Amino acid sequence: MTAMIATRGEITRQMLRGGRRALAAWAVAFAALVALYAAIWPSIQGNSRWQELFNTLPPTYRALFTASGSIDLSTAGGYLGVELMGFMGPALIAVYAITAGSAAIAGEEDRGGLEVTLSAPVSRVQLFGQRFTALLIGIATLMLTTAAALWIFSAVLDMGLGLGAIASAAAALGIFGLFAGAVAIAVGAATGSPAAARGVAALVVVASYLINALAQVTSALRPARPISPYYLVLGNEPLAHGLRLVGAVCVLAAVAAIAAAGGILFARRDLS
Repeated sequence: MTAMIATRGEITRQMLRGGRRALAAWAVAFAALVALYAAIWPSIQGNSRWQELFNTLPPTYRALFTASGSIDLSTAGGYLGVELMGFMGPALIAVYAITAGSAAIAGEEDRGGLEVTLSAPVSRVQLFGQRFTALLIGIATLMLTTAAALWIFSAVLDMGLGLGAIASAAAALGIFGLFAGAVAIAVGAATGSPAAARGVAALVVVASYLINALAQVTSALRPARPISPYYLVLGNEPLAHGLRLVGAVCVLAAVAAIAAAGGILFARRDLS
């Protein structure tokens, strides 16, 4: 019976059904964000004054709002690389992933519902795995929505974004969000505290962002830049230059290790 439940993924479906309205709202938010930035593009296109203004900004300011510290507003990929991929996109997917990840196990335990779920013939490891799968599906749904919005507005506004570039951008954001969500669900499963899950995951995400930004202007932090998941998947500006495969694999390996650790600690924790 346990194997049957695990195979059918009922726990995953239950979590997705329970969060479908929130997920739909998040999908609308991502599509609206793309629409907003795309609508501004015609006023940016061919306007060299924006590029000149950016070039006059201090290096520290440029580093905080771009993944690489440079910008090319002459192309839609370069423009969206700053507006969508540099800050707001990573921030939004991280917030969603941390919220969903912290609620997946720790949130249910905090509400007193975890004992009911575990009364079914399913192991803790299977529960963790299916909740993590639901988190992955949620992130993938949002990234597919983002990719679809980019493709539609690129076609309507003649932005010239290729399918490869759009797929790279969506994949990069999704992998970064999956890293944030993995930390949240693992810490929540290990501690039973949704507050700890949100706090630790937020700290890790902000640290990743700041390491990438400050390493561009501070030589002391430069050696630490390659350990930043933000740098590994977004530092190459994937919408303009494609997804950095080595970086993506490294972050996905970290996600797998974090999830495995979370599942093991959850299985061993005393829930009485």
